[in-house]
Amino acid sequence: MPPKTPRERADEKRQAKLDLIQQQIKDGSLTVRKMTPEEKKASDARERPEPRKPRRR
Repeated sequence: MPPKTPRERADEKRQAKLDLIQQQIKDGSLTVRKMTPEEKKASDARERPEPRKPRRR
Protein backbone atom coordinates (compact mmCIF):
# COMPACT_ATOMS: atom_id res chain seq x y z
CA MET A 1 0.00 0.00 0.00
CA PRO A 2 1.49 3.39 -0.97
CA PRO A 3 2.04 5.99 1.74
CA LYS A 4 -0.80 8.37 2.40
CA THR A 5 -0.73 11.86 0.97
CA PRO A 6 -0.75 14.85 3.33
CA ARG A 7 -4.33 15.51 2.24
CA GLU A 8 -5.40 11.98 3.20
CA ARG A 9 -3.71 12.28 6.60
CA ALA A 10 -5.39 15.65 7.20
CA ASP A 11 -8.77 14.19 6.24
CA GLU A 12 -8.31 11.29 8.67
CA LYS A 13 -7.30 13.68 11.47
CA ARG A 14 -10.32 15.90 10.76
CA GLN A 15 -12.66 12.90 10.76
CA ALA A 16 -11.24 11.71 14.08
CA LYS A 17 -11.93 15.14 15.60
CA LEU A 18 -15.48 15.14 14.24
CA ASP A 19 -16.05 11.64 15.64
CA LEU A 20 -14.84 12.83 19.05
CA ILE A 21 -17.21 15.81 18.94
CA GLN A 22 -20.14 13.57 18.01
CA GLN A 23 -19.29 11.21 20.87
CA GLN A 24 -19.14 14.13 23.33
CA ILE A 25 -22.52 15.38 22.11
CA LYS A 26 -23.97 11.89 22.52
CA ASP A 27 -22.53 11.61 26.05
CA GLY A 28 -23.92 15.01 26.99
CA SER A 29 -20.51 16.46 27.87
CA LEU A 30 -20.73 18.88 24.93
CA THR A 31 -23.67 20.95 23.74
CA VAL A 32 -23.93 22.89 20.50
CA ARG A 33 -26.10 25.97 20.26
CA LYS A 34 -26.60 28.97 18.04
CA MET A 35 -24.81 32.17 18.96
CA THR A 36 -26.97 35.03 20.17
CA PRO A 37 -26.91 38.25 18.12
CA GLU A 38 -24.89 39.88 20.92
CA GLU A 39 -22.31 37.08 20.83
CA LYS A 40 -22.03 37.33 17.06
CA LYS A 41 -21.47 41.05 17.30
CA ALA A 42 -18.77 40.61 19.95
CA SER A 43 -16.92 37.85 18.08
CA ASP A 44 -15.23 37.62 14.73
CA ALA A 45 -18.03 35.46 13.34
CA ARG A 46 -19.15 36.94 10.06
CA GLU A 47 -21.44 35.82 7.29
CA ARG A 48 -19.67 34.09 4.45
CA PRO A 49 -19.06 36.34 1.47
CA GLU A 50 -20.44 35.30 -1.89
CA PRO A 51 -18.04 33.16 -3.88
CA ARG A 52 -15.99 35.09 -6.39
CA LYS A 53 -16.50 34.63 -10.08
CA PRO A 54 -13.51 33.05 -11.82
CA ARG A 55 -11.29 35.49 -13.66
CA ARG A 56 -10.92 35.27 -17.38
CA ARG A 57 -7.45 35.29 -18.79
